[in-house]
Order: sequence, then structure tokens, then C-alpha cells
Amino acid sequence: MNPLLTFLLTFIIELIIYFIFIKEKKLEIIFYCFLINMFTWPLANVIYSIYGFFWLVETGVFIVEFLLISLMFKISWKRAVIISLITNLITAILSFLL
Repeated sequence: MNPLLTFLLTFIIELIIYFIFIKEKKLEIIFYCFLINMFTWPLANVIYSIYGFFWLVETGVFIVEFLLISLMFKISWKRAVIISLITNLITAILSFLL
């Protein structure tokens, strides 16, 4: 699948989930979601292409994203863990299906 298309699909899915869990500051949600994905998505793809451990890479992305979500949106780490878990579980399952 085209890398740009997979990035856009990941971004859109995560953006929708962010909107569900974070109600305020819609422009910040779009901006922070984009920044987080611009950091973790290419890094995950490079690491996966080198080492090939899908679930290990996904676990690392989950940890980095929940930390970034918590810091950027100034929400509790518990809420950030839930958001990161849901977004990464959905995108991981979709990557297997596609």
C-alpha cells in the first residue's frame, strides 16, 4: 500500500479517536495529532523495516504516543494510555487487514 495513503489513514483514524476523547480545542487536536504521527509513524516504519518485530514496534509507539498525548494535551496519563491504546490497536489491526 502507498506510504502516503497509510499515513493519511492512520492520521484520520487517530484524529477521530482524539476528537471522541478530547472534546475541547479542536485545532490543537488536529495539530498535535499531526505532530505525534509525524514523529512516530516514520520512526515505526523504519524500525519495522530493519528489525521486523511488529508488536514490539507497536508497543514502543504506544508508549511514546501516550507520553506525548499526556504532555501535549495536558491530560492524565491514565486517559492518555486509553487513547493511545485504542488508536494503536485499531491502526495495528487495520494494518494486518490491509
